[in-house]
Order: sequence, then structure tokens, then C-alpha cells
Amino acid sequence: MKQFNILLILFVCGVFTSLQAQDTRYVDEIFTDVTVTSNVVYANNYTVLTGTPALSPITMDVYTPDGDDNTERPTVLYIHTGSFLPQYFNGQVTGGKLDSTVVEMCTRLAKRGYTAIAPTYRLGWAPTAPDQNIRTSTLLQASYRGIQDMRACVRYLRKTAAEDGNPYGVDSDKIVAWGQGTGGYLSLGMATLDDYAEISDLDKFIDTETFQPYVVESVHGDIYGLVEAQLNSPNTPGYSSDIQFAVNMGGALGDTSWIDGDTPEFNEPPIIGYHVVSDPFAPFGDGPVIVPTTQEFVVQVAGTRLSVQVANEKGTNDPLNAVNGQMTGLAAGLEAFTNAAAGVPVDLSALGQSPTTLTTPHMYPFVVDGLGSGPWDWWSKPLLDVIIPQVNGVFGTDFNSDTLHLNGLITNPDMSAAKARAYLDTVMAHYIPRACQVLQLEECAIVSSEEIADDSLIGLSVAPNPATERVFIRTNATYPMEAIQVFDINGRFIRAQNGIDNHQYELERGNLPAGTYLVKVKFAEGVSVRKIIFR
Repeated sequence: MKQFNILLILFVCGVFTSLQAQDTRYVDEIFTDVTVTSNVVYANNYTVLTGTPALSPITMDVYTPDGDDNTERPTVLYIHTGSFLPQYFNGQVTGGKLDSTVVEMCTRLAKRGYTAIAPTYRLGWAPTAPDQNIRTSTLLQASYRGIQDMRACVRYLRKTAAEDGNPYGVDSDKIVAWGQGTGGYLSLGMATLDDYAEISDLDKFIDTETFQPYVVESVHGDIYGLVEAQLNSPNTPGYSSDIQFAVNMGGALGDTSWIDGDTPEFNEPPIIGYHVVSDPFAPFGDGPVIVPTTQEFVVQVAGTRLSVQVANEKGTNDPLNAVNGQMTGLAAGLEAFTNAAAGVPVDLSALGQSPTTLTTPHMYPFVVDGLGSGPWDWWSKPLLDVIIPQVNGVFGTDFNSDTLHLNGLITNPDMSAAKARAYLDTVMAHYIPRACQVLQLEECAIVSSEEIADDSLIGLSVAPNPATERVFIRTNATYPMEAIQVFDINGRFIRAQNGIDNHQYELERGNLPAGTYLVKVKFAEGVSVRKIIFR
């Protein structure tokens, strides 16, 4: 009998596949170190910063995880802020691919198993022009150039993957555009601007004196930057410019009419976002862009709250709905925001609606005291004191580090690295399950099959339950398990194992604290859910 028991134990240990307690790729930082390849030229195009337009290289920094065996990774373009003007010339501390937030986010993404790209884009407009037509036209043209550049960057990445041995480990089917501040105008534009008429046919983008569109294809090129024009030189034709996911963090959309919805003709990617409710630089709902220094009106745009709601209503965000109300530690907070009336004006007139609640599915609002913008930003004042004299020496400018620092503190008064990272923790917690779902990342995508109404034939059992160290999951041999996912009792995703193809599985507790958990088991016929308890 004793010999039989030993053989049985050996048999069980050999047969059962095991889900060990381990970090999950794309959810946790599974890599320790990141390699940065700096100043890679991805395009050359005409800049207006030189007075007479001149061809200029456009560069990017590439962040990749050290020691990764995966040669094709989901890729995020993290697009910096800066008001479409060079850093410091814009009156801000931020505005480049080396901003603290850019470096932090690209590093976080790479450590989770992504390839992260920090691209630059062409700058230049006339914010202080007394003529509104000049202010509006030059801002729109700057945004248009930026969208062209980001699409050129996407094409370049796909080209390197297809022709150059994929040096950056890019999965061409899983590309995300994530824009911060000004970069948000570009990520949203990449996701939605798919027809030149969406600019040329809107009154707000028409010169009130000449009655001509502010953007002219023969001058500025087509929306993808693939047509030769006075101010556009095509880069990397022959590859798709499409992205699969768009994230906006404090930016805005040119117009909600750009969102066509999920149709066979347009196939627009899902949109999510983050926004400070009282941001003075980009509206939370529908509102104006105002020049900070002169308080002059530029153009009416749609902020994160409105843009995401329209994407929800038009079906663009349907692929994300599996994560609504669950699979995130932020679910309770989002529920509160959804049911809370907005404490500040939220203009949703573009939808024919009155001010409403603080959030809508797939966007996260941040509420701060007074006016606030970019709480995820931080900088070093001592480092600024060193850099600014060097900048003045090169450009003959008279920037003052104290002034730049104080300008930043107006809307970010308690700026610090700790505060910024806390905000980014929240952003990442919201982003991760949605990225897993829309990109269908096998390691962390939520099983969205229909739950099996009667699973008695499958014979699914979980024992022992309650357990201390492990549970054994079994099914009838004719119903092998395809995948197992573990969630806490609040629906927060813990870990998963895919590609099981077995009717027996050993689930290790590992470092899970005592408590109740949900196990979702996927079969060819659908999914079944069981509750387990670890003591």
C-alpha cells in the first residue's frame, strides 16, 4: 500500500501541468534591465523651424528589454508633450523625448516585455500671432505634420521588421500610439483622421478670409504623408500606417466627427484616455484651446471625456468591453466616478448632452484642487539650473531656470517624482488590462468566451478546496482545458496559463495571500468559473 501511494504521488506530479506563482508578461515588470538605442533616424521631412523649409532628420529612441527571447513584441510609440514648440522655447520645462515621464513610461513598458519608442516629430506654429486665422492654421498644420510623422514612424518600424531582420523586436500587428499632452493630439489623430475631407469640410478649419482650408494637400501632403508636396517628403511607402490601439493622456481630438466607428471601411482602433478634470490647456469635455501667454482663442477641440464617450457610442471601443467593471484594481474608483456628477463644467454639447458624470467607460479622470495639468510630470530644478545656461550659450537665448520652474508649478504645484509615479501607477493599472484585451496578448488577455450554461458533462472539479498550497483542477478526458486565468475576488487579473491542452492541471498558490479567488477555465465549448479558497 505504501509503495502504491508513492507511485500515485509520482504519477500525479508527472501528469499535472502546473501554474506556478510567477509574474505575468505585459502585466508585471519581468525584466530588470532595458537597453536604449538613441537617435535612430526614422524619417526625413521639411521643418518650418528653419524659416525657409528644409529637410531635416526625425529621430526616435528605442527601449527594449534585456535578455528577452521574444523576437516580436507589442510596440508602443510614447509621444511627448510640448505645445508643438521646442522645449524651453515653449515656456515649459517639458517638451522632448528625454522628459522624465517619457523615459519612465518607456522603461516601464520595456520591463513588461514591450518594445517602447520615444519619437520626436516636427514642431513649429505661431501662437502669439494677433490674427486668429494664423494661430489656428499654424496649429492645425503642426498637428497635421505630427500625425504624418508618427505614421511614418509606424511604417518605418514595420519596414525594419519585414526587411532588416527586425532589430527592435516589433510585432507589426500590435502597435500602440500613446500621446501625452500635445502628443495626445497625434495619437488620437492617428486613430481617427482617415479622410482629408474630415479637415477640409469643417468650418472651423476653413480660413474666414480666404475661405480655403487651413491644410492644403498640394502644400502639406496627404494625411498619411505619402504624397510629395511643398512641405512633405514621403517616407517608407509600401507599409501600413495603421495602429491597433490609441491612448490619450491629457491631449485632445481635432473633432469628434473624425471618429467613424468600427466599420469595415475605416476599422478605427479603440481609444482610451486619462485627463485632469480642471486642465486649463486641453478641455476635459468639449472646449477651446487657449494660448497660455496671451489667453487668445485658437480652436475648439474634443477632450478625453468626450472623445472616449463618442468612441464608446460608435462601437470603436467594443473590443475593450470584456474588462468593464472588472479585471482592474481601479474598478471601485471608476464605479464611483461613473456615478458621480461632474463637479466642474463638462461640455458634451457635441453629443447634444448636458454636463454629466465624471467618466465614461475606458477613460480615467483625475480630480485635483484648482487648475491642474500634467501631474505625471516631474523635473529636477538643480539639473535645470545647469542645462539652461548651456542652452542659452548655444542659441543666444535668455531663458531663466527659475521662471521655467515656476511656470511648471502653476498647474503642478506639488511636483515631485513620487507624486508623478503614483499617478503613472494608476494610469498603468487602467491601461494594462485594456492593452491585453485589444492586442489579444496571450499571457494576459481576458477569456471572453461565453460561459457554459450547463458544464456537468465537462466534469470540472477543483480540489482540495479550501486549500493551503495547491489545488488540482480536473475535467473529463474528452474536455481538455485550453487556458486558465486567476482573478482575485474583486475581479483583478492575477495570472494565466495558455495552451494547456490537458484535462488535469496543478495550480500552485505561490505567494498569493489567504483569501478567495476566481478561476476561469476555457474550453473549446466556452468558459466555466470556479471559486477557490486559500487558507
